[in-house]
Amino acid sequence: MGYVKASSKASLIAGSITGGLLLLSAFLIARGITAGAILGIIVSLLLIGQFGASLRKKFKVMPNLLVVVLGFITVVTLVFSLFN
Repeated sequence: MGYVKASSKASLIAGSITGGLLLLSAFLIARGITAGAILGIIVSLLLIGQFGASLRKKFKVMPNLLVVVLGFITVVTLVFSLFN
């Protein structure tokens, strides 16, 4: 969204990197490798931190609130899966 709205190449690069890491996480989880869940938790927490700070400054549903809510769901799900 940052690239589309403001032509921000930094947003495009950051989104590509985090998206790639989350895809790698999903691939590792599908193979039963615990590091995939840990990677997913770390990336999700970083996204929550980045978008949460932005959400506090200016309450915007898209993309800030959406990323924070989905990040929390992801973290809870992955932590739960680590302990089961």
